[in-house]
Amino acid sequence: MSDATNSTLPSNSDATSSAITYQWIIAGIISSSARFIPIPFLDDLIQSRCRKFAVKAALDAHQVELELSSLKPYYGDSSGCLAGCLGLILKIPITLVLFPFRKIITVLTSVRGVPLEVMRVYLLGRTLDRYLGDGRFGQAENSLLLDDREYATRLRTAFDRSFSRMDMHVILAAMKDATGGFTELRSSAMIGLKSVLDRRRESAGEWVAESEVKAEATRIQESFSQAEMVILFEKFDGRLDSAMNAPA
Repeated sequence: MSDATNSTLPSNSDATSSAITYQWIIAGIISSSARFIPIPFLDDLIQSRCRKFAVKAALDAHQVELELSSLKPYYGDSSGCLAGCLGLILKIPITLVLFPFRKIITVLTSVRGVPLEVMRVYLLGRTLDRYLGDGRFGQAENSLLLDDREYATRLRTAFDRSFSRMDMHVILAAMKDATGGFTELRSSAMIGLKSVLDRRRESAGEWVAESEVKAEATRIQESFSQAEMVILFEKFDGRLDSAMNAPA
């Protein structure tokens, strides 16, 4: 995609990586815009779809024997079908009652919440891509000799712990400088909604986004190459790898 790649990229693999990174960021922007959707459960659906898309994009970039369904503990709810359905039934009335108050809070905290959700979705894709790329996941025998769902569950736990320890001030500052504070995300919420709810996009290699969203994604992608962000990602990788290598 011309918006996402640099004409001076040295190799096809680098260009592919750049294009995938661009799609992870777009998915993150759309996911973050879910907080502006005033419909119960639809906001959660959007975020779930976006995170699934980021993971699928990483999976599709590697030739491994790994089913997307086995990665659900990594990108979504790891509870079983029965437990998930029962939990949803119990959750519906509470969610409906609290939704207006929760929505007010999420909108008021969007200055912080939007960039953090963009970063979370990006790192979900990036982390899986890294583990697939070096052969620690998706092989007949992964590095911990666990089945795929167990490995995905452990990876998600390590991810959450590592993400919670990131320097949020660096993330917020870099995102603010790159985007001017995400002032255009409100207008892109319904555009993102259309992309997410179009089921045909689930098997596609990319989402179609409006020019405003593409421009923000390009600026964010460029900001990720800054020295302080590179260091931030390296520290995140180190913490996550340590957590994965620690005894269960």
